[in-house]
This record gives sequence, structure tokens and C-alpha cells, in this order.
Amino acid sequence: MVTLNAPEMFDSQAITKDWKMLSSWMPVPELGVLPVNSFLLKAREALLVDTGLGILGVDFLKRLEGEIDLPDLKWIWLSHMDADHVGNLQALLDAAPNARVLTNFLGMGKLNLAGFDVSRVTLIDQTGVPEIAGHNLIPVRPPYYDAPETMGFFDRNDGVFFAGDSFGALLPGVAHDLAGIAKSDLQEGLALWSSIDAPWLASVSREAFDRTLAAIDRLDPAVMISSHLPIVRNGISDMTAALSNAYRSGPVGGFDPFSVDHVINSLAA
Repeated sequence: MVTLNAPEMFDSQAITKDWKMLSSWMPVPELGVLPVNSFLLKAREALLVDTGLGILGVDFLKRLEGEIDLPDLKWIWLSHMDADHVGNLQALLDAAPNARVLTNFLGMGKLNLAGFDVSRVTLIDQTGVPEIAGHNLIPVRPPYYDAPETMGFFDRNDGVFFAGDSFGALLPGVAHDLAGIAKSDLQEGLALWSSIDAPWLASVSREAFDRTLAAIDRLDPAVMISSHLPIVRNGISDMTAALSNAYRSGPVGGFDPFSVDHVINSLAA
């Protein structure tokens, strides 16, 4: 596996006939590397899922233009408003004047506070989203997240489940295929990333978390895509099992020096 000293983009990867992944990776000092993925639905109404790292903006836009003409971009699905997901949003809105942003009410509020033009937002709500080039994208709340506006989806046509930040993993080096990642590295990376990205999981019962993972098993996507993991193919059960094991064995449920319980105990000492 390749190690990195700075964020870097890599070649796009095909997910299905219509879906592609725009792949970048960034170093996380002393912890490894983290993939930062965006996804493109190449169709007559092209849709981009998240807009990548701003520091890679020139390369990101160049690679996207290698896939589509930017004026043809119709939709930008924002999973949430973190910097690694909206890093090139303004540049894309400028370059793709017909594009509309898909997010929910809280996401729109955050965009408004950040100075974006929310007149170009189409809200994701319980009624779903417009059919996009024959693809029926059903909004799905991922099993865990670091921002409450986070919204993934299930593409009923291609069986693609977008899980947002969940199922992300900090890894020893760049790996473009899950087969190149040792099982122990994957489980450790899942546990470490979830403890950073969603520390509130420490307060979630194992039974409740496993029920959520079991529901994803029942969804049975053909492909799972995560903002922070290589593409998952050939069924989801191995990944939900790995995540369940990571939850039990990793730092997710470990000691939190900033918890209210710990503060009370330290005051009483």
C-alpha cells in the first residue's frame, strides 16, 4: 500500500455502468491515511455526490471535467456540510450554472450560514427526491455520522447504497481494493475512524447498533459506497459483521476523559 505526505487524487473507478467514484486520499498524522471519495452518476441528468477536498480543487475539477461537461451537471447531493464534502461546492456552482443542490432542511440552513446561494437548493424530505435519469434514489439515514444533517441513499435501480461517513476506515496506506487490506487492519481502521467521527457511539447499546446493522443486511445492496472506504462489492454482510466486531473490540466504547461521568468523578475525588 502507498503512503502519503499530502492529499492526492487518484484515477476514477467504475462502480456500476452509470456510477463512478472520484477517489482521493489524505494523510492523518500518526494514524494512517483516509480515503475521501466523491461519486458521479453519469447520465443525461448527471449527479455528483459531495464535492471533495478544497485543497485538491484544481485536480478535482479537471478529473470531473474528464467525465462530464460541467454545464451538464444537474444535481449535487451533499451528504453533509463538512469541509471534505463541500470543499469545491462554490467552484462547481459557478462552473455548472444549471446544477441544483440536494440536501435537507438543516443542511440548507448550514449552507445559508456559510454564505451559499440557497435558492439553488432542492430539499430532501420524507417525500424523497426527483427521479434522476431513471434512477430512484431513496434517502437513507446512515448507521452513524458526525453531522445530524447527514443523508445517504439507496439507488433501487443499481442496488447502490451510499453510507456517508459510516463504514469509513483509517488505513496504513492507500488501497484501491478491499482485497488489498488485511482483515485486522480493516477492523482496527473501522474502530478508530468511528471513534473519531462519531464518538457518541460509545453511548449506544450494542443491541441497538446491531439492530441497525441487521437492517442494512436486509436492505442487501449489491454495492456499498462510503465517503471514506474503497468500494464494497459482493454483499454487505461481511462489512456489517466487521463493523459490529470493531464496535466490540475497538476504542469506540472505550474510556472518554471528557464525559460528564468522568468530570463528576474527578470533581468528587
